[in-house]
Amino acid sequence: MSTVVPQEILDVCSTLGVGQKKIRCPVCQGTRRKNNADRPLSVKVDSVGVQYTCHHCGETGGWAHQKRQYTKQPVKRKRIAMANNGKKQTNEKAKKYMLARGISEDVLNSHAILDEYSFSGSRLPAVGFPYRNGSGDVTSIKWRSADKTKRFSQQNVCEDFFNIEQYAKGNDLLICEGEVDALSWMSAGLPSNVTVVSIPNGAPPKVKDGRIDPADDNKFRYIWRAKQHLDSSGRIIINTDKDGPGDALKEEIIRRIGRSKVWTISLGEHKDASEALMKEGTDCLLAAYELADPLPAVGLHTADVYDQSYTDLYEKGQARGASTGIASLDKLIQIPTGMLTVVTGFPSSGKSDLVDQICLNLAKTKKWKTVYCSFEKPPELHMAQLAQKIIGKPFFDGPTPKMDTEERDFAFQWIKENFLFMDYRREGPTDIGGILDVASAAVMRMGCRVLVIDPYNYIDVGRSLRETDAISQMLTQVQLWAKEHDAHVFFVAHPTKISPDRRSERKTIVTGHDIAGSAAWFAKADIGMSAWRHQRDEEPPEAHVWKVRWSWLGKNGSTPLSFDKATGRWTDYNYEEDYDWDF
Repeated sequence: MSTVVPQEILDVCSTLGVGQKKIRCPVCQGTRRKNNADRPLSVKVDSVGVQYTCHHCGETGGWAHQKRQYTKQPVKRKRIAMANNGKKQTNEKAKKYMLARGISEDVLNSHAILDEYSFSGSRLPAVGFPYRNGSGDVTSIKWRSADKTKRFSQQNVCEDFFNIEQYAKGNDLLICEGEVDALSWMSAGLPSNVTVVSIPNGAPPKVKDGRIDPADDNKFRYIWRAKQHLDSSGRIIINTDKDGPGDALKEEIIRRIGRSKVWTISLGEHKDASEALMKEGTDCLLAAYELADPLPAVGLHTADVYDQSYTDLYEKGQARGASTGIASLDKLIQIPTGMLTVVTGFPSSGKSDLVDQICLNLAKTKKWKTVYCSFEKPPELHMAQLAQKIIGKPFFDGPTPKMDTEERDFAFQWIKENFLFMDYRREGPTDIGGILDVASAAVMRMGCRVLVIDPYNYIDVGRSLRETDAISQMLTQVQLWAKEHDAHVFFVAHPTKISPDRRSERKTIVTGHDIAGSAAWFAKADIGMSAWRHQRDEEPPEAHVWKVRWSWLGKNGSTPLSFDKATGRWTDYNYEEDYDWDF
């Protein structure tokens, strides 16, 4: 931390108005490189002074407006000295105003200040809502005029839930949108194990997308400051206003505390608890409290939801997957939608060619389109390899005559109709989330049913987790994506180095246990398959199936196949029937 306020920060902050802002940090932005557009400098400006913190370089400090003097610690807010437990002389007009709203006198005496307060020079009867810290000291007060003008003001920034100091471990928490609503619920006579609190600021206009960073979540800082209470509470009951901002507030709170113990209250046609209390009295609030509903848990259902699919499963059996297009391989596996196949094999064993062959066959027989994420092949080279399999002739000059231009164009048109390609050279995604987002677009816009990721080692899994944990999470994401989009995913992964003892074996077959990085490759695969070729072609190549999660999709085993080096075609062993792609 600097010993003086950097001039750059003084210059930038001098242009800001009152409020909380996130801006680029002038101290460290020149070092951000790819992230130089980030806005890590949080600045709070109010009537007292300025506080700032950079969440990247750690530059922090502030100054008071009057002295414009740097302080190593954030500016201290003026302590509010309140006698008699935070109450001043009772103002009868303010008291009458609150009683008319149904608030009980006991609640007023314990949770509100009834006095006069100056609003922009006009001194009016007012109700003050004292915010206290854990020691019971008043740290801030929010004021509202006790009349129809609804003027508001406050002393110091309110950083905690209103009335949170009354929370006792294990209590239910009822969260309201405003202090008057909180006092309304307190007046209703709720059970003693319920602590009523209110948010200290207004509701947002809408739910904000994106990741939530507690260190930078200023509008909802009160949630993070009360995290220990929220974690140790019983039910968390949310009652926000019946409008768009109220709904957005409810969702924002749920995003931060989770859904597991959240309950919600409906007040029918009433906008809020204050209106319900004024129009129908405490019975309305108590009835609504008793009818509070638990928030539905995402993904959690009772058996009756599955009644029809359960019956269909009994009467029709489990549907098998699609044919691989290779008869001998079909005796081992079928290709289902909504599942993951992990494919491995030594370098140059033909595992990518085998996947391509199956995808071509699926396109021919099932009209399933494929989207490729192939990091080791530029799309044009990949297209050439696919064309060789379609035509049965080489794409390039060599000892075997290559395809003619008519055959080349036929293959191009066929590839155009059945395949899409992610191009990592053109700012394509390299993290699994980005890959799946692009693949989702291919499914929704082009009707793709197959995703091929080849190979794993080009994917950025980040550095926040160990590799084994990162791979496990990645494969879980892929599985969920496959189920959500009813698509099949082929994931190609290279094996780790094989020990000399195993290398010396006549035939070394790798499985999911041999894939580098994590045992999750075996555990999370629905189907696991390896390609094997003898280095000197002394034996026919083979496909080995080392895992099938569901018995109706196949079984473990191996089968000899034929592999044409000139075209990359995989077929049944000694397959002689001519390929007919003109359909």
